[in-house]
Amino acid sequence: MKHNIYYTYEIEHGDRHLFRWNETMRDAGMAEDNVMLDFNVDNLHEAIYLGLIRIPHLYRAHGIGEEIVNLLKLYAKDHHYSILLESAPENMQFWQKMHFSTFLYEDYGFWMMGYGAKNKQLFKVKWNQMKPLLCNDAC
Repeated sequence: MKHNIYYTYEIEHGDRHLFRWNETMRDAGMAEDNVMLDFNVDNLHEAIYLGLIRIPHLYRAHGIGEEIVNLLKLYAKDHHYSILLESAPENMQFWQKMHFSTFLYEDYGFWMMGYGAKNKQLFKVKWNQMKPLLCNDAC
């Protein structure tokens, strides 16, 4: 990328990809952390779970998040994968602008959104397949 944001890259369990900034970020409603990008690639279910995009404050509003999402969308399109994510209500406008659609409201207050499937039912199927695996990684 052309933005010269310093980061380190880690891979966990073979399918979870983490990009970390060199400083801790603080945002309302989120734990202090330095993770900028966190996603899982599930080759079995042909899906990507986008767990987090968090751009350092200094670099926000420069189109970096949009650029990252477009790269993930390109990968998904080239590999015939779907992208799934959880969105807080205040972020839904961004995701809709990026052509993600809602397919499920979780009772903890977040919307499940997807990109790349032929219909919303396929998003639900992929989410039900992936969710237990993601919980195992976090537990």
